[in-house]
Amino acid sequence: MQKFPVVNRQEYIMYLELFSNLYWLHTDVFKWSAEIKKHYIKDLNQLQSLLNAPLYAMIDNDKLSKFSKTIGFKYLKNLIGNDGNVYQIDIRSV
Repeated sequence: MQKFPVVNRQEYIMYLELFSNLYWLHTDVFKWSAEIKKHYIKDLNQLQSLLNAPLYAMIDNDKLSKFSKTIGFKYLKNLIGNDGNVYQIDIRSV
């Protein structure tokens, strides 16, 4: 599947990927601070209100899991990927 940039800031880029009729969020973070986090959450809330759908994230490490929780995602379940690795699936409800 292909991910599409939907929010492009100097400090971060948010991407969406539509897979199995679910919206999967990807983010590249270039710089982070408390102020940037506030802008990120505002952008994320606006994006999600436009979609009016939950967002999903596939987590493969502790740092990403912590980031996911920081931006409002919650644990949903574990999933075994095609590569045989276990991934944590988080959800951010509307």
